[in-house]
Amino acid sequence: MLDFIKQMFAWGCDIRGYVEIGTITADQYKEITGEDY
Repeated sequence: MLDFIKQMFAWGCDIRGYVEIGTITADQYKEITGEDY
């Protein structure tokens, strides 16, 4: 699932919703985007 979310971000999608529903952690969000959640 993490690879899918990384691909969604690469395509320009907003992935904050995945943190909100618990699919990824705030730390994983920062790792993918380089920004704090």
